[in-house]
Amino acid sequence: MSSFDEEKFNLAKEAAYNYFQNNKKINCPAIGEIRLNSDGFNHLIYKDKRHKQKRDWKNSIKRFHLTGYIKRILNGMAFYQEYSEWHEPIQITHHGKNETVNKLVAYFGFIAVIDDKIRIKIIIRKIGNGNPHLWSIIPIWKSKYYKDIKIVDISTGDLEID
Repeated sequence: MSSFDEEKFNLAKEAAYNYFQNNKKINCPAIGEIRLNSDGFNHLIYKDKRHKQKRDWKNSIKRFHLTGYIKRILNGMAFYQEYSEWHEPIQITHHGKNETVNKLVAYFGFIAVIDDKIRIKIIIRKIGNGNPHLWSIIPIWKSKYYKDIKIVDISTGDLEID
């Protein structure tokens, strides 16, 4: 196993951060305006919402490199390929106090193949009636064939975690 390459990680992280800063809003024909904010950026680094469990550094670097494809993919998508929704506890500030409330959270999955070789899945999250925002980018996933049926194994299958 190779050791952590801090310089490579920081360069990729900075490039992704600059991409987020330069593309704060992206128009997607399928669901409208999508925001690139700190929630999505932090999810590229951390697995959990509380930012305690970091992803493997190589995994994060791969996700950072894929950020350059976000606008290209979302601008060309008229339909989303995956959708799931459920109620989640969300922390909000209400009258100056932090509260946890259950809100309906929707996840939209956009799957694309870039240049016939790079497979990417982009997940957009929408909390309640709020604005949709980028939640995650998932690099290459495994695919197997059974006769003429393609069986795809995409990470864990849980859009919130991936």
